[in-house]
Amino acid sequence: MKRYEIRLPYAFSERLAAAFPEMDAVQIAPSMTILVGNLRDQTQLHGLLARIADMGLEILEVRQDG
Repeated sequence: MKRYEIRLPYAFSERLAAAFPEMDAVQIAPSMTILVGNLRDQTQLHGLLARIADMGLEILEVRQDG
């Protein structure tokens, strides 16, 4: 398991948080949310990124910790 942070240029909303139940959604600015969580492997990461793309959301940054 590796910890990831995915930065999105959107205000936090319950809808956004509900779309990614495997991640914690944290608002860090009025129009900035980070999805934070542990993912098993690259396959799970790519699935998450594909869901974000399918929703038409922009990704500002993806970071892996550890």
